[in-house]
Amino acid sequence: MQKIYINGRFMAEQITGIQRFAYEMCKALISNGVEITILAPKKIRHEYKLNCRIIKFGIIPGIMWEHFDLLFYLWFHKCPLLINFGSPGPLLYKNRVVSIHDISFYVNPKWFSWWYSAYYRSITSIFSKRSKKIITVSEFSKSEIIKKLKTDSSKIIVIHNAVSQTMINTKQNIVFKKDKYILTVGSLDPRKNLNKLVEAYNSSDIRNYVKLYIVGKSSPMFNMKSSHSIEDNALGYVSDEELVSLYKNASAFIYLSYYEGFGIPPLEAMSFGCPVILSDIPVFREIYGESALFVDPDNIMEINKTIDLILSNNELREKIILRGYEKVKEYSWDLSAYKLVKLIDSIK
Repeated sequence: MQKIYINGRFMAEQITGIQRFAYEMCKALISNGVEITILAPKKIRHEYKLNCRIIKFGIIPGIMWEHFDLLFYLWFHKCPLLINFGSPGPLLYKNRVVSIHDISFYVNPKWFSWWYSAYYRSITSIFSKRSKKIITVSEFSKSEIIKKLKTDSSKIIVIHNAVSQTMINTKQNIVFKKDKYILTVGSLDPRKNLNKLVEAYNSSDIRNYVKLYIVGKSSPMFNMKSSHSIEDNALGYVSDEELVSLYKNASAFIYLSYYEGFGIPPLEAMSFGCPVILSDIPVFREIYGESALFVDPDNIMEINKTIDLILSNNELREKIILRGYEKVKEYSWDLSAYKLVKLIDSIK
């Protein structure tokens, strides 16, 4: 098998959805005996702990590190195959595999800041054509890429997300929220539909005996101004240990996104025995099937009725929890790493 070089720009960023995918894929490759070399900026975050060769270099921060520092490194080292789990890598580089988790910036540019939307709309079709293969995380995202980017289906492979084994193995239970609460996890992003969730919560009697906690942080890439109601319920960014505790002790997990490529938080919630309520969108039907309850993400009455149902009906609650445990078993980082190795072996 040819040497595996990985774009390590994700290691300069906090661990959220895409960074989680990159980090867990690297860990799974290493644990299965695959030798990888990560090419990273000089300043990487301390939470990334990977037992592999990491080469740190360059002087340009952020996105431009890929387009210049990383590009020149690759050119001067015989243009090896570059695996990009998060960001796309250098625009002018052809020998690569690129990950496209979703194309939400095509579907609704207004969800994002103008510069983020303009940048990714302009380069995504280019790097999808210039890459050897494309990784995506669901059949739904694959169909979207084929439709929007006019990409040949044979070029795209689906490699799923899974739950971090490190999170599953976390033993300590940091109960820093003693209230009864329902939980949602995700960036403060318009497509996460947090305003509707908060509106539903505030209009119901549920708020009198159950708290709502929102885990996630804002970012300049998203075109969203947090309302006072969201900020009142927001916990911000939390550590993995704190997140595990929140999942374990939540009465229910609710995720009302309008659009996702996969959506890891519901799977994480299921792994800790938390019953899940999801927006009724195609990707969630594909990934989660009958392991969750589904609601119209714009129907406040239906949202409140379903929250009340999962909190009050113990028989239904236990059924959804057990189905969640079974669903989690279908996804594995080891299996995803195996699929990636097979993909790399197929590239000439």
